[in-house]
Amino acid sequence: MKVATCHQAFAEGHLFSHKYPRDRGAYKLVERLKQWCESEREVRRIATALKDPSTRYDLMHCTFEDMHDWLSQTLVWHAYELSASLIPSFKALSGDGMSTTNINQHLPHVERRCQEVLQGLERARQTIKGRIQDEYDRMRQGESVVGDALAHAREMLEEIIDLTPPDIQRQIYPTVLEVRC
Repeated sequence: MKVATCHQAFAEGHLFSHKYPRDRGAYKLVERLKQWCESEREVRRIATALKDPSTRYDLMHCTFEDMHDWLSQTLVWHAYELSASLIPSFKALSGDGMSTTNINQHLPHVERRCQEVLQGLERARQTIKGRIQDEYDRMRQGESVVGDALAHAREMLEEIIDLTPPDIQRQIYPTVLEVRC
């Protein structure tokens, strides 16, 4: 996927989702949550490496030299996953036992929340696009527009998981409890 904006990535993810329909969705929600938590941890590792360059080898998803690319691309990747994975996974929860009525009742809310997160991801991408050094300065101070956008995405995903019936939550949360963002 080589796209310039979060909106383009979201559109591409939407097209992709129609090629590969899902029978079930809970496992993908778990997968997204784990990956998104890992992205948040990488932002914290980058912040640590900026404060203490001796920790630069603790980075797991980028190098110290290309972390500016990773920060931008992770925002685009999250936007893609909203439409390629998260929304289709919610729709597929009927295969996990969620009623179609319940899915249809909550789907407008899920789609609206995804649009809100998409806007936040794009705002963060625009903010760091101009001058990455400003984001690095924020990170050294314990703040990050990228980190905030990713945390908002994860919180939205947790909110969506909370919309599922208790039996599906019991499938998801034992796995998720192993993951701490």
